[in-house]
Amino acid sequence: MLVIGLDGVDLGIVEALGPARLPQLHEVMGRGAFAALRSVQPPATLPNWTTFLTGLDPGRHGVFDFTTRQGYRVRFTGGTAREVPTLFQRLDALGLKCACLSFPGTWPPEKLEHGIFVSGWDAPVAFEADRSFMWPPSLYDETVAKFGTPTFDDVDEFHADEPGWIDALPNALARRVERKTRWAQWLLEREDWDVFALYFGESDTAAHYLWAHHDPESPRRPEQLSATQREGLAIVYQALDRAVAQLRKACGANAEITILSDHGSGGSSDKVVHINRLLADHDLLQFTPRRPNLGAGLKEVALRRFPPRLRERLFRLGNAWLPSRLESNVRFGKIDMPRTIAFSDELNYFPGVHLNLRGREPSGTVDPQEKQEAILRVRAALLSVRDPWNGRPVFADVIRREELFDGPYLERAPDLLLELHLDDGYSYNVMPSGPASESFRRLAPEEYLGKKGRSLPGSHRARGFMAMAGPSVLSAAKIDAQIADVSATMLHRMGLCVPTDFQGRVLWEAVRPETGRAETSLPASAALPARPRSNEGIVESRLRALGYIE
Repeated sequence: MLVIGLDGVDLGIVEALGPARLPQLHEVMGRGAFAALRSVQPPATLPNWTTFLTGLDPGRHGVFDFTTRQGYRVRFTGGTAREVPTLFQRLDALGLKCACLSFPGTWPPEKLEHGIFVSGWDAPVAFEADRSFMWPPSLYDETVAKFGTPTFDDVDEFHADEPGWIDALPNALARRVERKTRWAQWLLEREDWDVFALYFGESDTAAHYLWAHHDPESPRRPEQLSATQREGLAIVYQALDRAVAQLRKACGANAEITILSDHGSGGSSDKVVHINRLLADHDLLQFTPRRPNLGAGLKEVALRRFPPRLRERLFRLGNAWLPSRLESNVRFGKIDMPRTIAFSDELNYFPGVHLNLRGREPSGTVDPQEKQEAILRVRAALLSVRDPWNGRPVFADVIRREELFDGPYLERAPDLLLELHLDDGYSYNVMPSGPASESFRRLAPEEYLGKKGRSLPGSHRARGFMAMAGPSVLSAAKIDAQIADVSATMLHRMGLCVPTDFQGRVLWEAVRPETGRAETSLPASAALPARPRSNEGIVESRLRALGYIE
């Protein structure tokens, strides 16, 4: 079974580019089944890849975000927030040979007895890589001997604050895809694998930074574009298509193949929403008296001005106390919590609102007996908010977390999740607010490109891409599927029983009836022990470089 993860790949783009430019993806789609794959909420990288890797939703695996909030502090957690093992550990217990390579949210790597496991970019090993992100450790030495010292690629390498960097980005991402593909081919030739899973994040980076260049209707589209800029997204997608071809060839013509993304992609508008300012407008939040936010200033210096190696050394100190403290101050330092009913993290991809609940928060103001009344008040306030330029609702929905999730880790989710209404097809941008913030503002033209951490021109969508083909798959054309269904169906195609706690379904409409008759079950999933926190600062630094946080 060959599994290829393509972060942020969107079915709409695949179809628009067509079989002439993406022959491999369309060949897989034509031979088997494909879907605009639905994400779990929020449509973000870590929760969705973790759902695929475990078969569970965030309420049961524990990963809702890049951070975990504790009171008015946030911790950058990455994969250390995951509370259950991946499928690969459970398949390994059956004696199957598995390779899981570079997926986000997988540090520290699982110590497979029969396979290899390489963590993704949340591992604490970027500019000075060590063996801790590869299992077995000997794989690191072999990789270095064959390909040189591995790194975790950040947008930092493109010097995103320097002139001309955007022209270099598409081909740099394509070269990164080619480099990773050569490494994967080498690994494929070493063993007769039962499951070989490989992740590419380049498509997500391209969508975030190049969407306005790809989309002629984008409100963020520059007036002047080079040929490379116009074709940038296509260049990266074509590199990924070539990678699929090479990996399929290495596996053989009759290999089972699954290709999927964690979410889709779309454009961002030129409008900024300050959610905490909106809550203040409705007397649900109070800001502190005006004073300089020293945390924001220190974060600016540390994350934008320090050389990468110095920054990463600094952020490893004290179990990443510094980045956690700085980020907490930026998010919540301007809020007068003893006078606040509700507050937001102000994250862009799927923002949430937390009640300032007495007994749960350090300075809680909402009596637990009045929780439902407070929820209704917050919900009514936000649903009443209108775009000042066109009068349309800003929020499509305000959803209680219990409507989306259940399980032992439900408390990690915000009390309310906010679905932003699309503004003529483009997502609003959420940025941190303070006492002096306006509720809304327009981006200035110099902000359109979205340099590191500053309002990226491309954003996530809840429908991505899935295609599967092979002896077990019917030519079912387009089907309806969600990301947890892919995990369940993959096990069924391998002849394994789907665990009862899985939240996806087997895509029966796409698999041959004779497939999956074996009665072998996966070993039960046990809770994972606590993991090291030394990577938290690295996660923060990389999130900034990738553009996910301000």
